[in-house]
Parts: sequence; C-alpha cells; structure tokens
Amino acid sequence: MSQVLGKPQPEDEDDDEEEDELVGLADYGDGPDSSDADPDSGAEEGVLDFSDPFSTEVKPRILLMGLRRSGKSSIQKVVFHKMSPNETLFLESTNKICREDVSNSSFVNFQIWDFPGQIDFFDPTFDYEMIFRGTGALIFVIDSQDDYMEALARLHLTVTRAYKVNTDINFEVFIHKVDGLSDDHKIETQRDIHQRANDDLADAGLEKIHLSFYLTSIYDHSIFEAFSKVVQKLIPQLPTLENLLNIFISNSGIEKAFLFDVVSKIYIATDSTPVDMQTYELCCDMIDVVIDISCIYGLKEDGAGTPYDKESTAIIKLNNTTVLYLKEVTKFLALVCFVREESFERKGLIDYNFHCFRKAIHEVFEVRMKVVKSRKAQNRLQKKKGATPNGTPRVLL
Repeated sequence: MSQVLGKPQPEDEDDDEEEDELVGLADYGDGPDSSDADPDSGAEEGVLDFSDPFSTEVKPRILLMGLRRSGKSSIQKVVFHKMSPNETLFLESTNKICREDVSNSSFVNFQIWDFPGQIDFFDPTFDYEMIFRGTGALIFVIDSQDDYMEALARLHLTVTRAYKVNTDINFEVFIHKVDGLSDDHKIETQRDIHQRANDDLADAGLEKIHLSFYLTSIYDHSIFEAFSKVVQKLIPQLPTLENLLNIFISNSGIEKAFLFDVVSKIYIATDSTPVDMQTYELCCDMIDVVIDISCIYGLKEDGAGTPYDKESTAIIKLNNTTVLYLKEVTKFLALVCFVREESFERKGLIDYNFHCFRKAIHEVFEVRMKVVKSRKAQNRLQKKKGATPNGTPRVLL
C-alpha cells in the first residue's frame, strides 16, 4: 500500500521573484541577457559562439558519437525529451549534426551535439579541432548486439584525435542496447570491449587516456544513471553538493538521498553511500508520479500555474517500512530521500535540516552565478580585444 501526498500551492509574484534571484535562473532564461554572444555578431540568441575560447567555461559540450543506427538519437530523445522508448523505433537516421542546449537548471547547463554515424569529421575540410577544443565529454555509443569491431576502430581513432586537441575531455563509452542480452552475455561483452579498447590505446602508447564504460538501454533506467554520471563530471560544485548531502543524511537519520533534475531525471549528486539501481528506479518513478498527479490536481481551474513549484512535496510509504520523501529545492531540482518509518517519526527534524540544506544550495547557486557573470564580462572584453588565429587570448586574464 502506498500513500502519495502532493500539494503544490499557488505563489504570489514577490515569492517568484525572490526564488529566481536566489536560484540565479534569470541569466539562464530565454531573454537577451542569457546569451554570451556578442549582440552585434549576429549569433543565435542563447547559444554560445562555437569558436569562442571562453565558451566552455559557461556551457560545456557533450558529443554523442558512434556508428550509424547505434542509438545516439534515441538516447537523446528518451533522456531529454521524455519520448517513449517504443516511439524511437520510428526515428529517422540522423543525416546532419544536431545541436541542442540543455538548460534545465544552473547545474545542468550544457550543449549536446549529435553526430551522424556516416559523417567523416576527420576529413581535411572538416575542422575537428574546433569541435574538440570546447568539449567537456565525448560519449561514444556502441551497439552491443552488432559486430563492434568497426565501432572499436572508430572509437580508437576518435579518442586519439580528440585527446591531442583537448586532454581534459572525459571519454565515456556506452555499450548500448544490452536489453536484448542475457546477464552473462552483458558482462562478457563489456569485458571484451573494455579489454580491446584499452589494448588499442596501450599499443599506441596512450595508457594515460581513461575510458569509462557503461551498460545502457533506453528500455530501463540504466541510460539515465549513465548520463547522470557523465553530467556529474561536468559539475564543478559536485564535491560541495555531496558534502552537503552527507551532512544532511547523517543529522536526519536518512539512509539515502539524491538531488534530481526533475525534467530529465538525471541525479546531479548523491551522498557517499553506494547507489543501488533499484533505489534509483524508485526515485525516478516517484518523480513521474508527483509530476503526473500535480498536472491533474495541482493546476488552477484555468490551467494556470506550474505542476512543480516551491510548495511541492510528496510522501510515499512502501510496504517494507521504508518511506520515500520528496521536497522541492529549486524550480528544477528535487531532493528525494529514503527514510525508515521509525526515523520518519522525527519529520520535524528532517524538515528543519532540509531547510538548512536548501539554503546552502541556494548559496552555492549564488556563488556560481557570480562566477558566470564575471566570465561573461571577461568573454565580452576578450571578444573586443580579439584573439589569435588558434583561439588563444592575446591577454591572459
């Protein structure tokens, strides 16, 4: 038997303005101030200049690469567009580079570049150095149900070229479509790909390149968990967030806590205890339940308002003496906790500690926004002064 309590309440305009000021989302909106582009340059609003040497300091890029039909576009649609996995069967093959901004919260701000498998971006006429120079993570998708020898060769070529341009790239390998494999076959496939890929790097004298491997499928939550770990590496405030979560659970009698991006169901931070896949799936299901119920009962009669706001909270009591507790942190972030029923009897203590945690998160946002604004100012100043042909600034800032 499960009990769900979700009660978003309407807010007055002053509270909305205060919330935006605390969270610092005003500068990440659709307004003209949110763009790093020079207003006179004719660049697209809200999109950073591709060749800008400072652009990655504000919004890093994640590249999705792999052979044709490996599942790159399906991953993007399922994770960031809430498309049903079955609907991806009708997606057409990508035939051009697709760029999309992901700006769900101040911690989850990046661009995703989906590369068609048939494009040879190492062609002399294609400036691949410009792409890799501003990249935070490179995700290479391998179809585990297909012969992956050609994919491994392309992976090696891509990684070695990218590393020569940018040694700070995080290289992530998604061993995809594992839903059609048995558990033993999954482990064997991962071991084989891991060994072959690292052997190729060792033969080239590039042992210092680190590859991270993930077993993924769009038909379960493995793709969300893998993307969560990729995004976490791009969050400079991650140690601070983990420390705050550790302090929160240790003083509240909580077993496990996640800080979720509500839109994509990516968890941007968790405490130091190990992550259990079943626990993560329960959290994702809880977010879906809260949003769906709030969309039905949480809006005004005329449909005004938002289904998720600062009054949103939910309690789900499971039949194994465990309580799931969700609280709104910002308009895009939610804290989901696992609590024993006996510990949840001290709900007042948990709520007080959550209030302190939420205040600390807002302070982290404020610091982040000050840094972003400072870098934007430096960025505009640098554009006015100009840069050398290779993209390095003339004046060190």
